[in-house]
Amino acid sequence: MCGQGATVGGRFSELRGIIDKVRDQSRVGVCLDTCHAFAAGYDLAAEGGVRAMLDEFDQEVGLHYLKAVHLNDSKGQLGCNLDRHEDIGKGCIGISAFRDVVNEPRLNNIPLILETPGRTGFEYEDQIKLLFSLCRKP
Repeated sequence: MCGQGATVGGRFSELRGIIDKVRDQSRVGVCLDTCHAFAAGYDLAAEGGVRAMLDEFDQEVGLHYLKAVHLNDSKGQLGCNLDRHEDIGKGCIGISAFRDVVNEPRLNNIPLILETPGRTGFEYEDQIKLLFSLCRKP
């Protein structure tokens, strides 16, 4: 899924159309990228935005196709159609959305893969610790 303007697959309905053309759909999987989704207009930053996005993904594509999530913030604004990753909590999506992602029960068995610039001073280890700190304890 990408939000790069004319790129195919920028909306979940387009992904469904692609999947429908595959003969053996058991071999299909989707990796959802938080920056791409935000750039495509899915408002993860809004209250309930992560839940709403996953509801739409489930309705349009089917959660059984979701095999991984790339976690990254966005340098661009909502709906900007630009794939510009930012470190967690340092971009336009914001920390609250990532709290919702790491606590979303439908993602419990889905790999969450950090895909950020990892700049000096806020490296991957720091971002992983931050994400773990956002997890609610059972």
